[in-house]
Amino acid sequence: MELQFNARTDVIQAFATPICGFRIVGCEAFNAALRAVILQDEKNDPGVKRSNVGGWHSREDFLQRPDPTIKAFREVALAAVQAVMPMLIGTGHRYDVQVGGWANVLRRGGQNRRHIHPGNHISLVYYVAAGDPPPPDAPESGALELFDPRSHVEMSTLPADPLGRTLVIHPYDGQIVTFPSWMYHQVTPYMGERERISIAVNARVSNVVKVDAG
Repeated sequence: MELQFNARTDVIQAFATPICGFRIVGCEAFNAALRAVILQDEKNDPGVKRSNVGGWHSREDFLQRPDPTIKAFREVALAAVQAVMPMLIGTGHRYDVQVGGWANVLRRGGQNRRHIHPGNHISLVYYVAAGDPPPPDAPESGALELFDPRSHVEMSTLPADPLGRTLVIHPYDGQIVTFPSWMYHQVTPYMGERERISIAVNARVSNVVKVDAG
């Protein structure tokens, strides 16, 4: 009697959650323009309170503004959403996408509490300015933390197994991270001196239709 197993053909990666990373190459001028718009907005408007603690959160119509820099970013965000859609619904589909978003500014001590984005399908964050690198005494400063969505898995995990642990992403300027909107996430307390500036985007998908290849 022989036990047969092929790790390439006999494994099902069940319930995997796609977390995707993109980068904008040569984004310095683009980010400088976005930074100027966002910091001016911060001066002109008190913003709103959502998950932010000690930081500034713009109003949620940020992507609908006519500013050409914001319009250019909106197209980038849409392209990222369209790139990850086949991972969720497969290829050969037609669909409509609505996006909305807001800007965030964190300074020393600011953070975003654990939260989700209800009523949406795909969320992304773009780092206009990731701020200062984490100091030695705060190695997770300003990190994006994504939580394992499977309940109680930490009760039986092995020492080197990632089950039940958070996925910690240390951002950099020009990075986009996409994740499902139902996934709990947070930003750890930021301990840098420069502003940490990001743009959050939610995408809602509707009217999904399989296109007849024939």
